[in-house]
Amino acid sequence: MSHRRYVPATKIAATAGVVAAMFAASSGVAHAAAAAPLGFWTTSSGSEQLLVSQSGCSLANAAGVPTTSGPCAWNPSSRGGILTIMSSQTRRPAPVYFNVVWVNQSTITVEGDVFYRR
Repeated sequence: MSHRRYVPATKIAATAGVVAAMFAASSGVAHAAAAAPLGFWTTSSGSEQLLVSQSGCSLANAAGVPTTSGPCAWNPSSRGGILTIMSSQTRRPAPVYFNVVWVNQSTITVEGDVFYRR
């Protein structure tokens, strides 16, 4: 014969409340999203130039000739994000993805290359 132990309803309710609070706290953690790197950016030597604006984006060489340009989107993370440029320099328009990390307010890295706000 099994013995059942009586557990008061208040104890069950309190335990359920603690579990619910822990779940809410763990799933409700807010992560800051990094801002898009709007503006004009260049490497220290000027060999690469990046323009990010509301109307589109362009990555150009030292002569200012775009290597990738078109409409763009920003997918933020906590320290940067993915800049997607719908490139018109390809045979058919295609997305080109760039990993961007904020270093400070005036410096970013794009695929590891350091760019400065101008």
